Amino acid sequence: MKYYKYIPLFCFFSLTVFLYWKLENYEETKSLSSALINKDLPITDFKKISGNKEIHNFKGKEPFIINFFASWCVPCVEEHKILKKYEDSIPIIGIAYKDSEEKIIEFLNRFGNPYEVVYLDPKGKAAIDLGLYGVPETYYINKDGKIMYKHVGPVKDVDMKNIISFVRK
Repeated sequence: MKYYKYIPLFCFFSLTVFLYWKLENYEETKSLSSALINKDLPITDFKKISGNKEIHNFKGKEPFIINFFASWCVPCVEEHKILKKYEDSIPIIGIAYKDSEEKIIEFLNRFGNPYEVVYLDPKGKAAIDLGLYGVPETYYINKDGKIMYKHVGPVKDVDMKNIISFVRK
């Protein structure tokens, strides 16, 4: 009975050890994998907001990028600048995650539209099919329609350079 007073101290110590381990092993634990790597891109029906191509029009022709974003997503605004910079380098398909058509159109008018086509995923069905962790998230698809890489979080300039060279192989 007299050891009950040490339970908070034990919990604090355990949490401290865990957080220290997490910080020491950050590089090894930060990447989130996907079960869909090297698998065919699952095609879902979407409502198209802009553009004239369908996702299946890209398969078999050239590598492309699928970027999940939202008007309410703060990191998506920063990432959007990078996507605009590379819009002529590789086709980018945008999928608006759990958003409204009006807000997405306003977002694209305000920040520009780097996407060849923009789809709306209001209920997150496509996100479930692809195993989305959250927005922004970017998938790199080879010309055969296979998912080659998944990037969780906003892409940076160096990420785009590396991934474009990887996907174009």
